[in-house]
Amino acid sequence: MSLLAKRLESLQRFGWKFGLDTIRILLAELGDPQRDLRFVHVAGTNGKGATCAYLESILRVAGYRTGLYTSPHLISPRERFRIAGACVSRRDYERLGGQVLRACAKFPPRRQPTYFEAQTAMAFLWFREQDVDVAIMETGLGGRLDATNVIGSPLVSLITPVGLEHQDILGATIEHIAREKAGILKRGCFAATIQEDLRALGVLRERARKVGAFLAMPGEDFPVSVPVPKGRPSYDAVNAALAVAGIRLLRHHGFRVGHDQVSCGLDSMRWPGRFEIISRRPLTILDGAHNPHASRALSCSLHERFPKTRWIVINGYLGDKDHAACVKELEEHAFLSIVTDPPSERAGAGIRVFEAWECAGVPVLYVKDWRQALRVARIKSGGRHPILVTGSLYLVGACREALIGTRGLERL
Repeated sequence: MSLLAKRLESLQRFGWKFGLDTIRILLAELGDPQRDLRFVHVAGTNGKGATCAYLESILRVAGYRTGLYTSPHLISPRERFRIAGACVSRRDYERLGGQVLRACAKFPPRRQPTYFEAQTAMAFLWFREQDVDVAIMETGLGGRLDATNVIGSPLVSLITPVGLEHQDILGATIEHIAREKAGILKRGCFAATIQEDLRALGVLRERARKVGAFLAMPGEDFPVSVPVPKGRPSYDAVNAALAVAGIRLLRHHGFRVGHDQVSCGLDSMRWPGRFEIISRRPLTILDGAHNPHASRALSCSLHERFPKTRWIVINGYLGDKDHAACVKELEEHAFLSIVTDPPSERAGAGIRVFEAWECAGVPVLYVKDWRQALRVARIKSGGRHPILVTGSLYLVGACREALIGTRGLERL
């Protein structure tokens, strides 16, 4: 990691700050690059990144110059910024990061922008510099007070299924969390959502009515799911359907995207670390299912693709996740669980995860160091038993780099 990247990451120590004042001041210092861009804004609990990636892939096939901003990254922070599928170069990342850090230096020490705010500012700067036709922005946390929500009025807003997450920050109930996600709905904008929970749907509908946004609904305005390429998990059908709904809404803004381009874009999309098969001997799958909703989707996909397979499950979660519920979703698929700690300062739930697997009656080992956990799994596999790496994306990214390096990450 470069010195500049370390300096950017050091901004995280100031934690989450509620409100958009800091990012607005930072962007004003940088010339408000976001005002010169057109956006699709995507919020939700699970599937945001894949929805963004499907949408970007379709638009790229249709000949548009796309910007894509997602988080978190698997290995390098450069993965968060993409133009036409290619991540930002090291040189441009250093240049943009230096520009943003110089602006951050003008803030008082205890009012410094956070890491995510700095990264978001870098994305706006780069996308304006590269003159993208549309910038697809994934929220980091929530929506209403997320740094990406300085966007004035996006062309389209998309909200993926809402579930319980970050309850200490976003609120204790589905309704509270949905209210935060609904904050990306702006007056007069086109929007679409797919929701499994009627409570979340009610909140989103009320917000759309209140601000005068058009909210497209599955089954009424667009299909509930669309076919996804062979090899993609079944839960991707919802992500793909929401992306296609976004394309339909973009046509109201003059975007010309044909049926064949939609199909080609769906077929060519790749999203590393999400039900990604990286090896056949032994069969090895990576899936960053870090909450119960995502773990349930992963379980369904395992049933469909590998119905009789039992896995060596390498898993580790951050301390603020509902790991017991994740274990409950995955326990039937495991004949051995290897619990480890993700390479993150927010790790520390290892013993509790171990106890959850014990309660489930699944043979379990706790190997604190993720590298050693990976070695143990490969020894236990003997090249025959399949391996599933899941939980925190920090863990998935680290294991992916150890097993296959950065293959497939520079360009989607």
